Amino acid sequence: MGSPSVSVIIVNWNGEPFIPDCFKALAKQSFQDFEVIFVDNGSSDNSVTLARKVAEDLNLAVKIIKLPTNTGFTGGNIAGLKKCSGKFIALLNNDTVVSPQWLEALAQAMEAYQDVGICASKLVVDGKNIIDSSGDGYSTFGSAFKRGEGFPASQYESQEYVFGACAGAALYRRQMLDEIGFLDDDFFLYFEDVDLNFRAQLAGWKCIYVPKALVRHKVNASSKLLGDLATYYGVRNDKVVKIKNIPYAVMLRHLPAFILNELISLQYHIRIGRFRSYLKGNLEFFRNLPFYLKKRKQTMKLKKVSNSYIEGLLTSGFSVYLGLHFYRLKEAFGKRRQK
Repeated sequence: MGSPSVSVIIVNWNGEPFIPDCFKALAKQSFQDFEVIFVDNGSSDNSVTLARKVAEDLNLAVKIIKLPTNTGFTGGNIAGLKKCSGKFIALLNNDTVVSPQWLEALAQAMEAYQDVGICASKLVVDGKNIIDSSGDGYSTFGSAFKRGEGFPASQYESQEYVFGACAGAALYRRQMLDEIGFLDDDFFLYFEDVDLNFRAQLAGWKCIYVPKALVRHKVNASSKLLGDLATYYGVRNDKVVKIKNIPYAVMLRHLPAFILNELISLQYHIRIGRFRSYLKGNLEFFRNLPFYLKKRKQTMKLKKVSNSYIEGLLTSGFSVYLGLHFYRLKEAFGKRRQK
């Protein structure tokens, strides 16, 4: 047998409860030309033993990589990529349940558009009829956002070009990864996919959102275990994305909005009792700024598109915030009327 078309990498950390549903959904795929690489990130639970048993019971071919320590989402996927043989690489969270046509829809879109390097899935919150992500966007406030987050699952049904994909359920062209690199291991977790989305766009690769690639996501089921660590990496990596990828001319044009967004972030983290983690993340970023500037030089060598093209990818930060709050207010008033 030749190499499979798609390699699916699943990174796991103490995700024993999620493995059966995740594997069962993969076994039911209408597209069967794929392999699964299951990377365990030094779990202390029974994940590896269970993964072997479930895979055997389902007759699902799974390569298991057992890492001695937790290398994060980035490190786990990097380890998995070394074992991949497919021309397309799918990343899938362990706390997801994919629809039977998920991989087929993504592979068809990738084959149909040769300028596409990334395909984004439609993620719906498990147990609810609302969207988690319909592809990722990046706002003029200098922040990434999930398109359609919180909106009814019936919306965002058009296949279209978007800024990027949530790496919790996405497909990548191996040719693109060979050109621009894979996930940046310095991120550990959070915003590593935003960084990859940005590098792809700078290099002229497009991302297409495929609504038929439906995924149910048990949102934040794994990351809730991380607490302050999640805040630290989130705050630090948000700034790393900016300094690595945004052209200076674009950055200067939106600098007032970037500052406003940072003030909002500060107020938010104080309110939820995470100021120390917020401060730690910022201090770590500025302490390593010379290192990140060196990485910026490497990223900018990939740039093949104009600054105006990058501007065209950005969504108004005000429209992102107002759109989400308008929907939430509308939903709240609707519930009051029902009462």
